[in-house]
Amino acid sequence: MPWNNTNPFAYHSVGMITGAPAASGVYGIYNAQQWIYIGESQNIQARLLQHLNGDNPCIARLNPTSFMFELSPDHQRVARQNQLILEFPTACNQRLG
Repeated sequence: MPWNNTNPFAYHSVGMITGAPAASGVYGIYNAQQWIYIGESQNIQARLLQHLNGDNPCIARLNPTSFMFELSPDHQRVARQNQLILEFPTACNQRLG
């Protein structure tokens, strides 16, 4: 199943502060060539800012340009993240099963 929200946002602090909610959901980070990382968080905005500040060297190394997200309840986040990773393989997520 594709992303529920296909609005892209710029991968920089202003894009994250104005575009990403401080709410539960999943997010994807990418550039023009590839999906870099798909994650889940209780607070999408805070987690994206952590990535921007270099908490994951793989993400930083691949020069992300954009992100997107979709809201998801706590109890569905991990399953939705895993579903998206299977559909959109990434460079920095560990491979599933």
